Amino acid sequence: MHLSKTLKSHLIMSTFLFMTLLPGIITFAHAPHARIDAGIFDGKTQRLYESGFDDSFPLRTLFRQSWTALKFGLLNEVSEGAVLGNNSVLFTAEEFTAPEVDQDFATALFKASQQIKALGAELVPVIVPDKARMLPSSFSRPRSAQFNGRYEFLLQTISQQGLRTIDLRPALSKPNSFMATDTHWSPEGARSVAHEIAKSVHKDFQFDAHFDSQLSGTKTFDGDLLAFADTGMWRSFLGPKYEQINTFETQSSGEDQLSLFDDVSTPIALVGTSFSARDDFHFVGFLKSALRADVVSLAMEGLGPFHPMQVFLDGNSFSEINPTIVIWEIPERYINTWSKDQ
Repeated sequence: MHLSKTLKSHLIMSTFLFMTLLPGIITFAHAPHARIDAGIFDGKTQRLYESGFDDSFPLRTLFRQSWTALKFGLLNEVSEGAVLGNNSVLFTAEEFTAPEVDQDFATALFKASQQIKALGAELVPVIVPDKARMLPSSFSRPRSAQFNGRYEFLLQTISQQGLRTIDLRPALSKPNSFMATDTHWSPEGARSVAHEIAKSVHKDFQFDAHFDSQLSGTKTFDGDLLAFADTGMWRSFLGPKYEQINTFETQSSGEDQLSLFDDVSTPIALVGTSFSARDDFHFVGFLKSALRADVVSLAMEGLGPFHPMQVFLDGNSFSEINPTIVIWEIPERYINTWSKDQ
């Protein structure tokens, strides 16, 4: 049954008031009121009440979810940390603010490329454009000129250092390249990116391993940005919309044999963030298939792109893997370096 927006508004408002205010009054009646003699508006009394409210209110989760649903359904707002776009598409707020750590991208890029080159491999930096950049129809708010020009400036920085420069905007402009409730690309977006990287790499390198990536099924997917839009029991009525994600499997389809005296090496090392590390998006598998080479991932979740690269350069991973190419996946939003002319 489809409810009109007005009916939805009245329904959630009425239920919200009934299920939260009434228990709140009951809770207040049973909350500890010792030391209330300081006055009803005293800050200490307020904190005492709030503590008792949190401890004794049996519906506080429902209260929070109902309040979130009220903001989501009527005001088109979500909690701080995310931004709500059109059609219930969620964006991380990090795409609209400068990163907390002002990393000098040109310096970090030069240091990594020189060290990797000295070890006999090539660094391939891959900048992942912002979701808001790639889904303009799902986001109506304009961003500043600095944010608008950042991606192009980063590509110029890479090119000026003589490194392989790969523009992922065409690959990620295809439909369904990002998950609606998540910060990251979809498996389809990850696959398109893998093919874009392979198209560039194969101009100079040819590998002969055989990997086959196949669709294995679908599953319900709850993205990381739902934490900022937890509407609980109201989700079916107000959103965010439920979404499905395709699952994939990648298997070796050849009989690549290694003789006793061959060097043990993996052609590709992948360093990066959760875009690469999370199995949901199957980026490693798609890279294997597209590059026709084995890939070892050293990507890390929750640490940004620069820390994993530093760990890679400082440790023994390079000598253990002995790669020909090091792919460095870097989300655009982690970089606060842009043209001084903007």
